[in-house]
Amino acid sequence: MKKGWQTRKLGELCEIELGKTPARANKAFWDEKRETGNVWLSIADLLNAEDNVVVDSKEYLSDKGASISKTVCKGTLLVSFKLTLGRLAFAGRNLFTNEAIAALTIFNEHELSKEFLFYFLHFFDWRKVAENDVKLKGMTLNKAKLKEMPVHFPSPDEQHRIVGMLDKAFEGITTAKTNAEKNLKNARAIFESHLQYIFTQRGPGWKQKTLEEIATTFGRGKSKHRPRNEPKLYGGKYPFIQTGDIRNADHFITEYSQTYSEAGLAQSKQWPKGTICITIAANIAETGILGFDACFPDSVIGVVTNPKEAEVGFVEYLLQSFKARIQAMGKGSAQANINMGTFENERFPFPSVAEQKQIVAKLDSLRKETEHLEAIYRQKLATLEALKKSLLHQAFTGQL
Repeated sequence: MKKGWQTRKLGELCEIELGKTPARANKAFWDEKRETGNVWLSIADLLNAEDNVVVDSKEYLSDKGASISKTVCKGTLLVSFKLTLGRLAFAGRNLFTNEAIAALTIFNEHELSKEFLFYFLHFFDWRKVAENDVKLKGMTLNKAKLKEMPVHFPSPDEQHRIVGMLDKAFEGITTAKTNAEKNLKNARAIFESHLQYIFTQRGPGWKQKTLEEIATTFGRGKSKHRPRNEPKLYGGKYPFIQTGDIRNADHFITEYSQTYSEAGLAQSKQWPKGTICITIAANIAETGILGFDACFPDSVIGVVTNPKEAEVGFVEYLLQSFKARIQAMGKGSAQANINMGTFENERFPFPSVAEQKQIVAKLDSLRKETEHLEAIYRQKLATLEALKKSLLHQAFTGQL
């Protein structure tokens, strides 16, 4: 620590007050229509802060709920200290919080500024202070631990200088990050737009066909044994694909999170490499092409294309373009799902196989360009995040 800095406990510098959650079972405590203006924050709401200020939330308290809760005054520094540690924002209005958020009111702002404390707590090693307090869902602290946290700070003038430099630097980083995130979205949007264009601006000779008509094999996966989670079914050498694996794939399924044993294979079916997988439960209408032989459950449809009728890559791109339409068919239940009949009856546009191959070549090329751009923007975001950490380290080790 640089000469001239001092260290005090957080509890000596701030009043630390915790929020609460009124009884969920008592609807009189909650304002489902969000009309009262009694903003009630959870940790997730802190993510929606703009310029480090949070003014709204997903949930509101009724006046009755507010009457039994502690008001956090506008301008107060807020910090999460359970499960998700160190998420910070300033209250942009009088509001309320749950018990995982602490409101920090500084006793003497002539000694310690809340803006300096905000940056210090960004730099603070939350994992170290919580290393012995790991609960079922993650790391957590309590009020007593918060009070004991060490805060290092210099003179008020030096605090003001550091905050000014960090404000300016972080403003530039935020602008660059916003632009990179926008470019990342735009890169994907360009591909999606071209995908939609191809399958809506069809040329002459395109015919409407069902998936069954262009396939040699078309059907649901198998998982006959009950219960499905019987340990003897798993841990062997046969890849077992689930809906999450398909959702996480990008055109091709190259990874799997589970395997079947011989017993698992015996009650299932192994599909060949190149099979198109379509999810019909949970994450509906997600698609991917198997990069290896694999089994999958009946929540997935398999399509093995007939090479005389369809190019496998074309069919997967085609299904991607129809994804929103198919997903809309599955809405209306607690958990979205569609059935085999949806795909048995749905007709899709197909040109000649030769034209399908040309389309796939163009889309593959565009997809590679898109992935290259996405990699550049993701790296830029990672670099900007590293720069923020470096600046904070310099600031709080007296090097800035």
